[in-house]
Amino acid sequence: MAHPLLAEVTAANPDLPPHMVKNLLITSQCISLARTTNLSKAKDFVPQVIGTSVAAQASPTANYQRLIRFFRDGVDGYLPELHRCIQDVSVKTIGNFPARSLKKAKQLVIDGTKWLTREDKVHFLTLCVVVEGAAIPIASCDLEKAGHSSQAERITFFDQVGEHFDLKGMVLLGDREYVGIEWFKSLKLERGIDFVVRLKKGIYHDQVNEKRGRSWQAMNDRLKKNKKIKLVSKLVEIGGCEYRYIIVRNPKAGHPDEDDFVYFLTSLTNAKYAAEQYSVRWQIEVTFRHLKSNGFNLEEMRVEGKDKKELMMAILSMVFAIMVAEGAKFYRRNPKARQQKKDHRRGVITLVHSTFRQGYSIALKSLSTLDRAARYLNRIFKKAKPIKWAHV
Repeated sequence: MAHPLLAEVTAANPDLPPHMVKNLLITSQCISLARTTNLSKAKDFVPQVIGTSVAAQASPTANYQRLIRFFRDGVDGYLPELHRCIQDVSVKTIGNFPARSLKKAKQLVIDGTKWLTREDKVHFLTLCVVVEGAAIPIASCDLEKAGHSSQAERITFFDQVGEHFDLKGMVLLGDREYVGIEWFKSLKLERGIDFVVRLKKGIYHDQVNEKRGRSWQAMNDRLKKNKKIKLVSKLVEIGGCEYRYIIVRNPKAGHPDEDDFVYFLTSLTNAKYAAEQYSVRWQIEVTFRHLKSNGFNLEEMRVEGKDKKELMMAILSMVFAIMVAEGAKFYRRNPKARQQKKDHRRGVITLVHSTFRQGYSIALKSLSTLDRAARYLNRIFKKAKPIKWAHV
């Protein structure tokens, strides 16, 4: 039976049966309240979420089976519809940020989080959009392997992302594994997405040396000799396309395993701007930490199969967006509460209480019961502003 207060959500997702919308919400709430993806622990919150109805008096085993059944039924009959609904909630949540914040949301970050279970290798390739300094996941897929993603896997991933998002004109930030001639072409030429990718020290030297101007070694020597120079750059040709190769002083130089310089390749024309953009990339690592040890204990996930794992990750991404939105709203209303500290190892300023953790405490009140959560989601849908890069 559909929950009477979920009118806005069910109306926006007519292809998904109302009872699945309700069960999606219940499952999301239990995972959030339990702070874990382990459904055998999340089941203990089913009575609190549902309330004092007859169903809430079910045995712990029955409550566990309810959550298990949602994943089984979702994968068997409603998987595309569930993913669309989850993306819809996430986009509407992002659409509740101020218009000025959405206008500035031009940065994308790609990275993967991976771990081993007794049965499987899990590798979630994840794409985030950066809003008010937080990396909010908008798409992910399980590559089911321990190693790096291939160019073909990333291109296929972006083909799937393109079904829901038009990311033309945005800037993608990636670490050293996200390189490759075909990958670069697919981003800039086929999708209109600019990129800034950090490079390993030893690659693309030949392309740098072939182009007229300073050699790779000469660029490094110039930075070494003149401490006032922050970066050097040069146009290079790779795979028939022209990009800018950049060398920047490493703010972490002097730490173990850190080089004196950092190397980038970008499709942007302004080298200083490109290097400044990349400083935001580490936010996706913060997001992964919140999804794992500092929030939902992602690695405790016990559902089996690629589809169920991706559905779980989508649910966490949706709830993460809600909590970041609540934390950002709190700090906008209470700017003096934004206490900061310096991370000397990374050389960056961070919040004492992260936007996510601040929002987690606030959002749990709205997610404590089904009635409250339904009202909360309806408010999100009514107040959301359209986002030009999202056409969910």
